[in-house]
Parts: sequence; structure tokens; C-alpha cells
Amino acid sequence: MVAYARVIYAVLLSWVTHVFTKGENITESCMYLYEKGVEAYLDNRFDECVVNFENAIQKYKDYTQKLQNCRIKCKREADFSEPLYPVDVDNLLFYERAVKATLCIVRCKRTKKNTFDKFNINKEAQKLFQQLKPYEYLHICYFQNKEIQKAASAAFTYLVLHPDDKIMSANLKHYAALEGVDITEVVNFEAKDYVYLYIHGADAYEKKDWNGVVQNMEESLASYLQAEDDCRALCEGPFDQGWYPDFIPSIANHFTYCLKCKQRCASQLNSLNGEKHEDLLPSHYHYLQYAYFKLGNLKDAGAAVASYLLFYPDDDTMLENKDYYGRLPKANVDLFTPRPEAVHYIQRLMYERRILKYIAREFKFEDPSKEKPSEALKYRVIMTEKQLRGPNRFVSEGLASTEECKTLVNIAKMFAITGDGYEGKRSPHTVMEKFSGFTLNRATLLVYVGLLDPKYLKLYLDLTERAKLRIQEFFQVKKKLYFSYTHLVRRSPLPDSPTNRTDLSHPIHADNCIVLDDNYCKKSSPAYTWRDYSAIIFLNDDFEGGEFIFSADLNAEEVQGVVKPKCGRMVAFSSGFENLHGVRAVTKGSRYGIGVWFTHDSEHAEIERNMAHQVLLTQK
Repeated sequence: MVAYARVIYAVLLSWVTHVFTKGENITESCMYLYEKGVEAYLDNRFDECVVNFENAIQKYKDYTQKLQNCRIKCKREADFSEPLYPVDVDNLLFYERAVKATLCIVRCKRTKKNTFDKFNINKEAQKLFQQLKPYEYLHICYFQNKEIQKAASAAFTYLVLHPDDKIMSANLKHYAALEGVDITEVVNFEAKDYVYLYIHGADAYEKKDWNGVVQNMEESLASYLQAEDDCRALCEGPFDQGWYPDFIPSIANHFTYCLKCKQRCASQLNSLNGEKHEDLLPSHYHYLQYAYFKLGNLKDAGAAVASYLLFYPDDDTMLENKDYYGRLPKANVDLFTPRPEAVHYIQRLMYERRILKYIAREFKFEDPSKEKPSEALKYRVIMTEKQLRGPNRFVSEGLASTEECKTLVNIAKMFAITGDGYEGKRSPHTVMEKFSGFTLNRATLLVYVGLLDPKYLKLYLDLTERAKLRIQEFFQVKKKLYFSYTHLVRRSPLPDSPTNRTDLSHPIHADNCIVLDDNYCKKSSPAYTWRDYSAIIFLNDDFEGGEFIFSADLNAEEVQGVVKPKCGRMVAFSSGFENLHGVRAVTKGSRYGIGVWFTHDSEHAEIERNMAHQVLLTQK
């Protein structure tokens, strides 16, 4: 796999750099450094591997810190600013603060332009670093450089987030057994300050060092709350609606998206180096109430008790403590006043949960067309052999949703490579167009190295599996059918190409033989003679030209059937001489579709599909 990846990376490096850095300040981009780290790893240049990955990780941390600081600072400034009008009319105060915060963020980013824009982080790159992918390489590079203690810590860092990774567990176990490794000094490179402060506070508690408990737990509490604020700030990023809602619905959709993300922050933070603590935040108050009591500070002990009870109002132990403290001579009516940060946290938590529950309960609209689902409605055949004037061919609709089509188009826009699948030829079918592709093989590799979310690979696979089922049903295929090749393709006219073209985007041809004349098709190499069925799944229609055609001759003088592309529409046919076909010129925009070919010959089954499924299993 490594040898194979080395070859692929040489091809991918240029477009990965372009995709993730937009061509700006690439030497400063954390994605550029990540790619250089991978390249060094594959070439066994482990010194460079370490330097590049360490710098990439630090660059990403710098980026997130600057982004968090901007968003948090601007929200606070807007919240505490003097209103432009003394009365809140029609919720205008909310929009006023939103405008002020927006202006502040724009200024903040411009002020830091020389250091902020260079990061060029998109969603996929952000996820790669959030999932700690650099450490999958870094621990090996440390090991090869004989920095064994760091190798163990890098492996441990990755395991904190991925505790079920058996390979990394075995790596850590191996490192721990090596001479020169002190297991007590293995650290989590990504641990927040509150993790170690909390551990020190708990240790002080065991030693009855009450001053140590108070000092560490108070600092840990402040650090935890700041870490959660930072996490929540990162949730307020861009959001692709996937459709075009009205003004207020677009705000509500983005708000809900951010709110769901923010609700996950506590779960992400409730870990002490891999050990989950669901009560991590309230437990701070548990430690503090007893430590303050032992120090004779009844007021702060009572506030900590009241704060803890906000989270767990029925906790028997804390209720007994409250009762005991309340009967002490120095107790007064204000003793059990919860701390302000705890009140704010609980009120926000309760409100947000109620909003999400309301959304889950109320936003359930039945689609009349789906009240009685059936295969006929899901996969509607709109053209058969009769309309298409030829044997073994049909067109169906409903294979993919609008959202699925848009997702795959966006993936093609980001990852498709010029000439992919055609030996790098920019225009393999016509000099008037640019041809780009995204194979299943490369989609699998991108998931494997962490550059593509596994759900997109799964969508790629699922959609083509639907096509296979439809073909088997319509043609009543009894013999076992295998995928032979899968290819996501984009066809675009070159900027200087005329709009009145008469050439074809893809000349008339057959899929399993070489057409020598209108009466003969030779089944020999280099034709894909094993292909038995073919299909094109269309993903968009926002372009001009590009119609799929069946023809009775090589010159398209007798066109038998025309299929206009549309999201979710599929044309399928047997792959032989009986189904000569081609594509008319694309004169404006870009045409996206997935070509899928099938065979009865197991020796020509698509190996890449099995690899894709295996990689998906490792991502769970």
C-alpha cells in the first residue's frame, strides 16, 4: 500500500496543494506542510517528516486559536455594545448585534491578514486535523528518528481520540516495552490545560492538600469553560444549505446546524487522556465544595454545593452536604447561591436542549409522494426500447436526490483531475473540451489518507449500487453481475470554443468492441470486450448541450434516441454493437455524470470497489 501510495502522491501533490491552499502562500499552509510530511514519510526522509508534521500541527493550532479569538471577542463586543435605539422593536436588537459582530470579525481577519489568510483551511482539511491524522504518520517518523519517547506520546495522542484503533494500540504497547521509554512520561500532545490541572487537583484531594485542590480545580474549571467556548466558536463556520431558503429559514437552518455542533462540545471535552468522565464539569464543584469546607471557607463551599446541584439536583450525597453545611453556626440564607458561571452554563444548556427538542418534534413534514413508497415511484422508467428505438436500453429517473447530486458535483469540482482515466489526456475525445475525472480508486485513497470524508465514498458506492439493482431488475439479469469500472466525470468546453460546434463531446462508439464500419464491430484489444452492460448516472442539468444519444451509424446521421441529462436520471444499455452511442458537444457550463460498466466475468470485476469497502470498514 505504501509503495502504491508513493506513486499516487507524486501525481496528487500539485492538485492537493491547489485545492487546499487556493494557490496562496502555499509554503505557509498547514495543508501544504501536511502533504510535504506525507511525501517525506513515503520517501523515508524521516527528519523532514517530523519537521513538516510538527509545523503543520502548530500552524493548524495557530489558525484555530486566531479564529476562536476573533469570534469570541466580536460576540462579546457586540453583546455589550450600546444599542443604536433604546427600544428593541421587532427583534432588531438581535440583528443589530449580528451586524456589529460581523463587522468586527471582518476587521479582525483583515487586521491579521498577513497571518490569517495563509492558513486557507476548508472543511475537509479541518476535519483531517481534528481527527489527528498527522499523528498516524508522526509516531512512525519519531520512531525511525530514534525519538522513542515522542513516538509513544504521538501514538498515545492519537489513541485518546481513537481508543478502538487496534493497530495504534499495538504500536503504543510496542513502544512502551522498548528500552528508554518511561511510560509515566508519555503525554497527550493535544491535551488542554484543564486535563492536567484536573488530574493535579484530584491528586491533591487524595493527599488532603486542600489549598492544592482549590488552586488546581479553580484553574481547571476556568480552563474547561474556556475550552468549551473555543469549541463552540469553531462551530460558527460556513454552512451549505443545499437549497435556497427564504431569509428567516436560512438563519434558522444555520443556527440549528451550529447549535447541534455546540451541543457536541461537552462530549468532546469530557475526556482525561482517553478516559471518559460524563460529569467532568460538575465534578469540579464536588471537589471544590469539600476543599473550601476543610479550609474553613463556608461561603465558597456553599456556592460550590449549589452549583453542583444545578447539574444533579437529586444527588443524595450533595443534598446531605447541603443539609450539614446549612446547620452550621455560620450558615445564612444566602449560603447556597450558585456561582454565576454555573448558572449561565445550565441556563444556556437547558434552553439549547429545549430548542433542539422542539425542532426534532415539530419539524416533521410528510411528503405526500412518499406516503406509500414503491419501487415504481422511486425508480420511474421514462423511456424504453420503443421510445429509444433500439434494443436493450432504457432511461429511468429518481436514482439520486438533489442533495446527493449536488454533493457529488461538489466533490468532482474539488477532486477531479484533468485527463483522469485517460492517461492524463486533457481532451481525449474532442479538442474543444476539457475532460476531468475522479475514479473510485482515488476516492478510496483520499479517504484512506484522511483527505475525504468516508461518507462521500459511501455515497459514491451506494449510488452505483442502486444503478446495478435497477439494471438487473429491468433486464431481468439472471447471471451474476460484477462492477467492472466506475468513473465520475466532468466535461467542460474550453474558454475559446465556439457555441455552434458540430463535433461530439464523445464520438459514437460501442463499449465492448472496436467499430470498424457501420456493419462490423471487432471484439478484440484494446476494446473492453468483457463489458456486458453500461450506464451513465447524470448529476446536473445546469449546462448547455451534452445530450446523450443513441445512433444507428458512426456519424450520428440517424439518431435513434436522445437523453437530456438531469439529476438522478440514468441511461442504461447492453454494451455491444447494438448500442452505438455518444455525447453531443457541451457548449456552456460543465456536465457531470458517473459512468458505470458491468461484466459477467469475475476476472474483470472491479478490485477497487472491494478496497473501498475495506477502507470504509476501517473508518468506523
